[in-house]
Amino acid sequence: MDLELLGRFGWREGLIAMIMLLVVYILVLFVRMRRLHESALATPSLAAQSAVAAYTAIQQPESADPPPQAPVTPQRPADVVPPAAAVPDAAAHFDTGGTSFPWNEPPPQIPGQELIDALQRELYQLRCEVDELRAEVLAAREDVRQAAKNTAPSAPPLYNDAMQMAIQGHDATAIAHRCGLARAEADLIVALARNRRDGR
Repeated sequence: MDLELLGRFGWREGLIAMIMLLVVYILVLFVRMRRLHESALATPSLAAQSAVAAYTAIQQPESADPPPQAPVTPQRPADVVPPAAAVPDAAAHFDTGGTSFPWNEPPPQIPGQELIDALQRELYQLRCEVDELRAEVLAAREDVRQAAKNTAPSAPPLYNDAMQMAIQGHDATAIAHRCGLARAEADLIVALARNRRDGR
Protein backbone atom coordinates (compact mmCIF):
# COMPACT_ATOMS: atom_id res chain seq x y z
CA MET A 1 0.00 0.00 0.00
CA ASP A 2 2.76 2.40 0.96
CA LEU A 3 4.72 1.58 -2.20
CA GLU A 4 1.69 2.29 -4.35
CA LEU A 5 1.21 5.64 -2.60
CA LEU A 6 4.86 6.56 -3.16
CA GLY A 7 4.67 5.42 -6.76
CA ARG A 8 1.84 7.85 -7.47
CA PHE A 9 3.88 10.87 -6.37
CA GLY A 10 6.08 12.37 -9.08
CA TRP A 11 8.71 15.07 -9.01
CA ARG A 12 6.05 17.81 -9.21
CA GLU A 13 4.33 16.63 -6.06
CA GLY A 14 7.70 16.36 -4.31
CA LEU A 15 8.59 19.94 -5.34
CA ILE A 16 5.25 21.24 -4.07
CA ALA A 17 5.78 19.44 -0.76
CA MET A 18 9.26 21.01 -0.40
CA ILE A 19 7.83 24.49 -1.08
CA MET A 20 5.10 23.95 1.53
CA LEU A 21 7.68 22.87 4.11
CA LEU A 22 9.78 25.95 3.33
CA VAL A 23 6.76 28.26 3.75
CA VAL A 24 5.91 26.66 7.12
CA TYR A 25 9.54 27.07 8.25
CA ILE A 26 9.57 30.77 7.29
CA LEU A 27 6.30 31.35 9.16
CA VAL A 28 7.68 29.71 12.30
CA LEU A 29 10.81 31.90 12.12
CA PHE A 30 8.70 35.02 11.63
CA VAL A 31 6.56 34.24 14.69
CA ARG A 32 9.64 33.59 16.84
CA MET A 33 11.29 36.84 15.74
CA ARG A 34 8.10 38.76 16.45
CA ARG A 35 7.98 37.35 20.00
CA LEU A 36 11.62 38.25 20.60
CA HIS A 37 11.05 41.79 19.37
CA GLU A 38 8.00 42.26 21.61
CA SER A 39 9.84 40.93 24.65
CA ALA A 40 12.78 43.27 23.96
CA LEU A 41 10.42 46.26 23.80
CA ALA A 42 8.56 45.20 26.95
CA THR A 43 11.60 45.03 29.28
CA PRO A 44 14.10 47.91 29.00
CA SER A 45 17.70 46.98 29.49
CA LEU A 46 19.80 47.86 32.52
CA ALA A 47 21.85 50.32 30.46
CA ALA A 48 18.71 52.24 29.44
CA GLN A 49 17.48 52.32 33.03
CA SER A 50 20.82 53.62 34.32
CA ALA A 51 20.91 56.28 31.60
CA VAL A 52 17.41 57.47 32.52
CA ALA A 53 18.38 57.55 36.19
CA ALA A 54 21.51 59.59 35.45
CA TYR A 55 19.54 62.06 33.34
CA THR A 56 16.91 62.59 36.01
CA ALA A 57 19.62 63.05 38.66
CA ILE A 58 21.25 65.74 36.55
CA GLN A 59 18.03 67.59 35.84
CA GLN A 60 16.89 67.77 39.50
CA PRO A 61 18.58 70.10 41.98
CA GLU A 62 20.97 68.48 44.43
CA SER A 63 18.86 69.42 47.46
CA ALA A 64 15.81 67.49 46.25
CA ASP A 65 15.31 63.94 47.31
CA PRO A 66 16.22 61.35 44.68
CA PRO A 67 13.19 59.84 42.91
CA PRO A 68 12.25 56.27 43.70
CA GLN A 69 14.04 53.86 41.40
CA ALA A 70 12.16 51.22 39.47
CA PRO A 71 13.10 47.67 40.41
CA VAL A 72 15.87 46.38 38.24
CA THR A 73 15.29 43.03 36.64
CA PRO A 74 18.29 40.72 36.87
CA GLN A 75 20.15 40.33 33.60
CA ARG A 76 22.50 37.73 32.28
CA PRO A 77 26.19 38.31 33.12
CA ALA A 78 27.00 39.27 29.50
CA ASP A 79 24.39 42.06 29.54
CA VAL A 80 25.34 43.52 32.92
CA VAL A 81 26.81 46.99 32.64
CA PRO A 82 29.49 48.09 35.13
CA PRO A 83 28.12 50.11 38.05
CA ALA A 84 27.21 53.66 37.26
CA ALA A 85 30.31 55.13 38.87
CA ALA A 86 30.65 57.61 36.03
CA VAL A 87 27.31 59.28 36.81
CA PRO A 88 28.75 61.76 39.36
CA ASP A 89 31.55 62.60 36.89
CA ALA A 90 28.97 63.16 34.15
CA ALA A 91 26.89 65.26 36.52
CA ALA A 92 29.92 67.42 37.31
CA HIS A 93 30.12 68.53 33.66
CA PHE A 94 26.61 70.00 33.70
CA ASP A 95 25.43 73.21 35.27
CA THR A 96 23.13 72.37 38.18
CA GLY A 97 20.63 74.95 36.98
CA GLY A 98 20.24 73.08 33.75
CA THR A 99 20.70 76.25 31.69
CA SER A 100 24.12 75.89 30.09
CA PHE A 101 26.05 72.88 28.88
CA PRO A 102 29.75 72.78 27.96
CA TRP A 103 29.00 71.39 24.49
CA ASN A 104 27.09 74.58 23.63
CA GLU A 105 30.18 76.70 24.23
CA PRO A 106 32.72 77.21 21.43
CA PRO A 107 35.76 74.95 21.66
CA PRO A 108 38.90 76.45 23.15
CA GLN A 109 41.25 78.10 20.70
CA ILE A 110 44.03 75.77 19.53
CA PRO A 111 47.50 77.28 20.09
CA GLY A 112 49.03 78.32 16.79
CA GLN A 113 45.72 78.14 14.90
CA GLU A 114 46.50 81.39 13.05
CA LEU A 115 49.79 79.92 11.84
CA ILE A 116 48.05 76.74 10.71
CA ASP A 117 45.43 78.75 8.81
CA ALA A 118 48.12 80.91 7.17
CA LEU A 119 50.09 77.82 6.12
CA GLN A 120 46.95 76.22 4.68
CA ARG A 121 46.19 79.36 2.65
CA GLU A 122 49.78 79.48 1.39
CA LEU A 123 49.68 75.80 0.47
CA TYR A 124 46.45 76.33 -1.47
CA GLN A 125 47.98 79.30 -3.32
CA LEU A 126 51.11 77.28 -4.17
CA ARG A 127 48.99 74.43 -5.50
CA CYS A 128 47.09 76.85 -7.73
CA GLU A 129 50.35 78.29 -9.06
CA VAL A 130 51.75 74.81 -9.71
CA ASP A 131 48.59 73.93 -11.63
CA GLU A 132 48.95 77.08 -13.75
CA LEU A 133 52.62 76.34 -14.44
CA ARG A 134 51.77 72.76 -15.38
CA ALA A 135 49.15 74.01 -17.84
CA GLU A 136 51.66 76.44 -19.36
CA VAL A 137 54.31 73.72 -19.72
CA LEU A 138 51.81 71.41 -21.42
CA ALA A 139 50.78 74.21 -23.81
CA ALA A 140 54.43 75.01 -24.60
CA ARG A 141 55.17 71.32 -25.19
CA GLU A 142 52.23 71.09 -27.58
CA ASP A 143 53.44 74.21 -29.43
CA VAL A 144 56.91 72.69 -29.82
CA ARG A 145 55.39 69.47 -31.18
CA GLN A 146 53.29 71.38 -33.69
CA ALA A 147 56.28 73.45 -34.78
CA ALA A 148 58.39 70.32 -35.19
CA LYS A 149 55.69 68.75 -37.37
CA ASN A 150 55.33 71.84 -39.56
CA THR A 151 59.02 72.40 -40.27
CA ALA A 152 60.59 70.03 -42.76
CA PRO A 153 64.13 68.90 -42.04
CA SER A 154 66.58 71.02 -44.03
CA ALA A 155 70.16 70.38 -44.94
CA PRO A 156 72.82 71.96 -42.77
CA PRO A 157 74.21 75.27 -44.06
CA LEU A 158 77.56 73.59 -44.63
CA TYR A 159 76.11 71.33 -47.31
CA ASN A 160 74.05 74.18 -48.76
CA ASP A 161 77.22 76.22 -49.32
CA ALA A 162 78.96 73.19 -50.83
CA MET A 163 76.01 72.65 -53.21
CA GLN A 164 76.05 76.31 -54.25
CA MET A 165 79.79 76.07 -55.00
CA ALA A 166 79.27 72.88 -57.01
CA ILE A 167 76.50 74.55 -59.04
CA GLN A 168 78.81 77.49 -59.72
CA GLY A 169 81.33 75.02 -61.16
CA HIS A 170 83.98 74.65 -58.44
CA ASP A 171 85.79 71.34 -58.28
CA ALA A 172 85.61 68.81 -55.42
CA THR A 173 89.03 69.77 -53.96
CA ALA A 174 88.07 73.44 -53.57
CA ILE A 175 84.70 72.55 -52.08
CA ALA A 176 86.27 70.12 -49.57
CA HIS A 177 88.90 72.68 -48.58
CA ARG A 178 86.52 75.65 -48.25
CA CYS A 179 83.59 73.86 -46.50
CA GLY A 180 85.69 71.50 -44.37
CA LEU A 181 84.18 68.36 -45.89
CA ALA A 182 85.80 65.07 -46.69
CA ARG A 183 86.87 64.56 -50.29
CA ALA A 184 84.30 61.79 -50.79
CA GLU A 185 81.50 64.10 -49.60
CA ALA A 186 82.69 66.85 -51.93
CA ASP A 187 82.79 64.39 -54.86
CA LEU A 188 79.23 63.32 -54.07
CA ILE A 189 78.02 66.94 -53.97
CA VAL A 190 79.71 67.69 -57.30
CA ALA A 191 78.07 64.60 -58.83
CA LEU A 192 74.66 65.70 -57.52
CA ALA A 193 75.12 69.18 -58.95
CA ARG A 194 76.17 67.72 -62.31
CA ASN A 195 73.07 65.47 -62.37
CA ARG A 196 70.87 68.50 -61.70
CA ARG A 197 72.46 70.39 -64.55
CA ASP A 198 72.14 67.41 -66.88
CA GLY A 199 68.54 66.87 -65.86
CA ARG A 200 67.61 70.36 -67.03
